[in-house]
Amino acid sequence: MVEPSSLQGQTVSHYRIIEILGSGGMGIVYRAHDVQLDRDVAVKVLPSERFTDDSARKRFRKEALALARMNHPNIETVHEFASENGVDYLVTEYVQGKTLAEHLKTGPLSERDVSALGAQIAAALEEAQDRGIVHCDLKPGNIIVTTKRQAKVLDFGLAKLLRPSGDMTTDTISQMTGLTGTLPYMAPEQLNSQAADARTDVHALGLVLYEMATGERAFREDNVPTLIESILHQMPTPPRERNPSLTSELEHIILKAWTKTRSTATNPRASCASTWSGSEPRPLQLPHRVLRIRYGRGFGRPCVRIRVARLSRF
Repeated sequence: MVEPSSLQGQTVSHYRIIEILGSGGMGIVYRAHDVQLDRDVAVKVLPSERFTDDSARKRFRKEALALARMNHPNIETVHEFASENGVDYLVTEYVQGKTLAEHLKTGPLSERDVSALGAQIAAALEEAQDRGIVHCDLKPGNIIVTTKRQAKVLDFGLAKLLRPSGDMTTDTISQMTGLTGTLPYMAPEQLNSQAADARTDVHALGLVLYEMATGERAFREDNVPTLIESILHQMPTPPRERNPSLTSELEHIILKAWTKTRSTATNPRASCASTWSGSEPRPLQLPHRVLRIRYGRGFGRPCVRIRVARLSRF
C-alpha cells in the first residue's frame, strides 16, 4: 500500500503527481498531469479510513458519478473516482487561481465583485439543486476565483460523503459529533442534526456574501460552544453597520438568504431578519443580471430556487 503523503513525483494510473496543493480532513490534494490527455488535473487522495470495505467504495462511486454529471462553468468538474494500490482518489479539473478566503485576507471586496461573484456562486448552487445535490460545506475556502474573475465552487457533496477527522475547532466539526460542514458557515438545522437540503446551502451563501461584503465572518466567536450558541440563537451585526458603504439592495439579498430557510416557528432568526429589512427584499441588481431567491417545494422535497437571469442592455 502506498502512503498518500509520499505520492509526489510518482505516477498513479495515468496521472503523474507534481505537487501538493493542500491537505485537510478530506484528504490530500495534488496537482497532477494526465499523461493520456496532456492536461493538468487535481487528484484528491481520500482518507483511507473512509473506505473500510468495497461497499463503502461502491457508495462513494455512485455519488461521484452524480457529481460527474454536473457540467457548469462555476462548478469544479469531476473526471474520475478510482483506487490503485490501496489509494482511493478523486480526479477533478485543476482550477488555477486563489480561493475566496485568500482574497478576503486583505479586506472586503468591491460591491461590483460581490455582485458578480455572488451571482456565479448562486448559479452553481442552482445547478446542483436541480440535480438533487447539496454542497453542505459552502465557504470561502471552497470557492476559487480565477484570474478571469470566474468563481468555481469546489468539493460539492464531499462534506456529506467524507466527514472530516480531527479535533473540533471553530473551523471544523469532528467526526465524533456526527455533523458535517465548517462550523462558522453551518445552518441551525445542521447543528440540530436535521437533514440538510437546498436551504442549507442558501444559508451558507448568505454567510459567504456577508463575508465578501464586510471582510469579516458573520459569526466571529472563537470559542466553540459560544459560536454554536450564536448560530442557533443570535443574529449577526447587520452588514451595513460593519461596512456603511454597502447599498441597501446588497444588504437585503444577504438578509434574504437567512430568512424563510426555516419557518419562523423553528428558526427565530427569520423574524429577526424581517425586522432588519422592514420589507420584502428587492432583487439584487447585477451588472447585467438579477439574483432572486424563491422558496417552495419541488418533487416532494424542499426547494429553493435561486434565479440568475440576464438583464437586457439599455
